[in-house]
Amino acid sequence: MSKIFEKKNQFVKLLLNWWTSNKREFPWRSTKDPYSILIAEMLLRKTTAKQVEKIYTQFLTKYPDPNSLADADKNELEELLKPLGMEYKRAELLKKFGLYIKENYDGKIPLELKKLLKLPGIGMYAANAVLSFVCSKDVPLLDTNFIRVINRVFGIKSQKSRARDDKKIWEFAQTLIPSNNSKNFNLAVLDFAALICKAKKPKCSECPVKNICFYYAKEGININNTAVFGFVSFLFNLILLYLKSL
Repeated sequence: MSKIFEKKNQFVKLLLNWWTSNKREFPWRSTKDPYSILIAEMLLRKTTAKQVEKIYTQFLTKYPDPNSLADADKNELEELLKPLGMEYKRAELLKKFGLYIKENYDGKIPLELKKLLKLPGIGMYAANAVLSFVCSKDVPLLDTNFIRVINRVFGIKSQKSRARDDKKIWEFAQTLIPSNNSKNFNLAVLDFAALICKAKKPKCSECPVKNICFYYAKEGININNTAVFGFVSFLFNLILLYLKSL
């Protein structure tokens, strides 16, 4: 067994074990309805999950399927989308999305990759979300967060300006997906990137994979030195306060 193969297996096992007690709960994670999943993915762009959570259930109650979305009053749709920002662009794209499905697929979401990618506003990430969450396909949900995790843990960096367009990164991500468990793994990576392996100030001391992490091995000394320096500074200030009180 090669070292990289063993490291991949360790990473998957450690991450899924961590996720068991650290997973985040959102309403769109408990559904297998492809329309509901795609709506969530479209709403989540350029905003936060907390903001989307505020309107997600209301949105699906008002527009429960592509046909109702296609026939939506644009002003009412924009009003509902206001908490997310960019409501005009969002409303326009969502109506196009609903109308395309209504006219081309009789109001039903297709479950083939090529057809999913033809839907307005749907790229590889959202298409794979349907394939992973609904069809249980072993596919990765590769975004900037997943790419950051790959870069830090395995030391693999894309040479392209847009890493999401790098075929080699996609291929590597694909090799990490555990058979018949892509949904849990993809969500685990997402939560791990949001809670631990953050873009800024990653919580390396709390990381479940730090012992096999390329970034931690490289930056660990600096991280530990920073922590020690902070503790020493705290003690020094404490001593000064004590001496002043005498």
